Amino acid sequence: MALSLPSNAVPGAVRREDGIDLIDSVLAPLFVLATISVAAVGTFSLGAPFNTGFDGVLYSSQGTEVTYGFLVSMITVIVAWVTNGQTTIEDYTDMETVTLLLMFILNILSALVPAVSHAVASMWPLGWFMVFLNGAGFYLIAYK
Repeated sequence: MALSLPSNAVPGAVRREDGIDLIDSVLAPLFVLATISVAAVGTFSLGAPFNTGFDGVLYSSQGTEVTYGFLVSMITVIVAWVTNGQTTIEDYTDMETVTLLLMFILNILSALVPAVSHAVASMWPLGWFMVFLNGAGFYLIAYK
């Protein structure tokens, strides 16, 4: 059983299940910026009054670092899933399922396993693979 927002609580122009809506239009660029920061191929930072960036560390313990970028990327994916009809795994083809699983596994491992985080940060092809994989995964969640 999936969560669902009441249909009368959100205007139709803000939330549509059959295409791009306002929520997806805001979340997509935010997700891309967070992914680029998590994959260590670029950075995004805010000036005053925030004075932090997506590479800022929220929690660190024994080599594990949870950054703002990781938190923003996970929140945007969950919000996109909740606001776009909460599809189940049966709604995707095998290739789409593998893409989604790889996206979540690589994101979580890069935040929680120091060796994976170091590999992603030190090998730019792996970092860009993660960016493109996350883009494909977000597309599947938000627009399919």
